[in-house]
Amino acid sequence: MMLGRLLSQFLGLGVCILMLGGVFYGLEKLYFGPRRALPCSQASLPEGRICPQELVDHWRDARNPSHYKVVWVDARSESDYELNHLLGQGNCIFPIRPGANMPRLLDAAIERLIQAERKGECIVVFCTASCSSSEEVAEELRRTDLISAPVFVLEGGWSALREMPYLQD
Repeated sequence: MMLGRLLSQFLGLGVCILMLGGVFYGLEKLYFGPRRALPCSQASLPEGRICPQELVDHWRDARNPSHYKVVWVDARSESDYELNHLLGQGNCIFPIRPGANMPRLLDAAIERLIQAERKGECIVVFCTASCSSSEEVAEELRRTDLISAPVFVLEGGWSALREMPYLQD
């Protein structure tokens, strides 16, 4: 009788521990797990936007797979750029953001942006996922008659860019 009661209590405690573990697992996945972006579908995006996977599939340099045939334009704020940007990747990147300094920043990059089409490259503008600076900069680049390479805004912004193959630090 005593053994049966002890076994029943032990089994009950085991069930409680399993249930508690399930609750913690669910909370971790829901609130504390990595925030993964939903898969991007190129067909569902408006014209002028590009999925990271589209860049991986179609704009990776076949001769040097650690590079993309992309001229990157970082439209994030100056403080975000200074805090965290792509270094040492061999990829061409220019900080161009809306505001009073935009003409000066554009002038510094214009020669390279003009060469992009001749080199078989596209131009990809990005900022943080919640900012609109990339749209403003991309529109300005499209209005520039000197640039004939395709200009895209990266869907998912900086977060998506950081997850692309070969671009992690």
